Amino acid sequence: MPGDDDLPAFLARDLIARIGLDPNRSAVPLADLCGALGIAGAPHERRARRHAALAAGMRRIADDDGHPCWQLRVDLVPLWLTTLDAGAVDPALRPALLMHQRDAASILWQSFRPQGFAADDTLVGPREAQTPAEQAYVAALALANLARQQMLIERQIDARMIDGNRLTTEHLADLGEAETLARAVRRVATIAAQRSRRNEYGGVAAGLYRQFGLASYRRMPPARLREALEWLERWAGDLLGEPEPPPDI
Repeated sequence: MPGDDDLPAFLARDLIARIGLDPNRSAVPLADLCGALGIAGAPHERRARRHAALAAGMRRIADDDGHPCWQLRVDLVPLWLTTLDAGAVDPALRPALLMHQRDAASILWQSFRPQGFAADDTLVGPREAQTPAEQAYVAALALANLARQQMLIERQIDARMIDGNRLTTEHLADLGEAETLARAVRRVATIAAQRSRRNEYGGVAAGLYRQFGLASYRRMPPARLREALEWLERWAGDLLGEPEPPPDI
């Protein structure tokens, strides 16, 4: 684990940097993580194995010395850190763990809050008092959240596609508001991509965020949903009415 003197001030307070994960490894021994944090390994290995989400990413393999040990997939390390009691870790690392847990709570709230709820959380202040950096942070998380929800909804829609990529009347009746909006987003992004020869999902998400403050497909007010759908339909119509761009040379 690198010492504080080896890290810039910001990274010295970042727990992932303090632990010193090897970027070339896909999994890390839980005993090593516990040792870096100053906590007993065996009880935390047992706790992790009882946690369904963590257990799915654990495997028992031999370490570099040939001894069997439980390893955790690296993408689950941030989640595992949120399950720890800050009071139990090395006092020198306690502020970094608390900062990590506050950061995790902020990102989760920004990603899962229903549309219409305030963006306020532990890391940013009220909207009218946010600095430009805080505004950029909130906007970037909103766009990432829209892309994530779009991806998950499209997977659900595609799983129901039958008969030559057509949805049955029963399936269409089951589409919720989020799926209706996602289908409209995909239509515009696909039409735009055919013309620009680029991935246009980011541009459509950015447009929804700028025009409607849209940060989530969850629980959209009906009036706002209609406005967004009408706006997307006009965008698609404008694209279809434009002449084809010249081919790339």
